[in-house]
Amino acid sequence: MSDASPPWAIQRPHRIRWAECDMYGHVNHAAYLTLFEDLRVDHWQALSGRPVSPEFAGPVVGQIEVRYLRAVGFNDEVTLACRVASFRRTSFVHEYALLKDGEACCTARAVIVITRQDTGEKVPLWAELRETLLGEGAAEG
Repeated sequence: MSDASPPWAIQRPHRIRWAECDMYGHVNHAAYLTLFEDLRVDHWQALSGRPVSPEFAGPVVGQIEVRYLRAVGFNDEVTLACRVASFRRTSFVHEYALLKDGEACCTARAVIVITRQDTGEKVPLWAELRETLLGEGAAEG
């Protein structure tokens, strides 16, 4: 994530729950993915105006990479954030961060492919969605 990245589309406060932690009281590595998934679903519904449902084409994670930068523990107050950095014909790149006191503790980058839920066929991003992504600061291409 560079300084040229668009602003965060969603920022949400979160208090780390015990269920998200390992036996040492640190956030379990898999819990970050669940936290980012919640952001992804909310952001998709806001972007597309559609619920995540088998009836509609929707987002599927094609690839994800995570960077664990600093430990976060039980009861810590953090901010969860996401944005679309760029998009192509049938996919976009989603960026996520878990911030504590304004500092990134974990970041992730996912390639999200829009597919038909019944066949798995890739679906082109429609014009209104592309316009919305551009309006949020995402780069085309």
